[in-house]
Amino acid sequence: MHLPARPGDTQILDIIDAWIADLARGDYACAHARTAHDAYYGWTPALLRVVIEGYGSPEPYADGTVYRVTPAAEASGTRQERCVERPASQDGGAALAEARHSLPLNGVWSDLTATFRVESTALGARLVLQEIHVF
Repeated sequence: MHLPARPGDTQILDIIDAWIADLARGDYACAHARTAHDAYYGWTPALLRVVIEGYGSPEPYADGTVYRVTPAAEASGTRQERCVERPASQDGGAALAEARHSLPLNGVWSDLTATFRVESTALGARLVLQEIHVF
């Protein structure tokens, strides 16, 4: 999914909100398709699912709890992260911004956080999923 060449914070966060809604519906393939992916992390729809179920680890959570993303509007508690940060100067690099967003898991806002990079492309900009882990 492409963004304008100079996306505003709201445009970036709107895509992340849609990505979270995909996850809440259990549509990991759609969530995966909504973002680009850093090759280092090797994201697949299946890996997204197991990392979320394991609270940031591809291994089952220690106490056996299986975590699932729930609709943001239904989550209780306080969202820990929802921000877009931009580099102080644009020195010609591809990174336009970075974003972090907490995930609502099992009905509660958690400290499991997804990080994204916004990169410049020939067609505008794209949102790249980097990590999903506890900060």
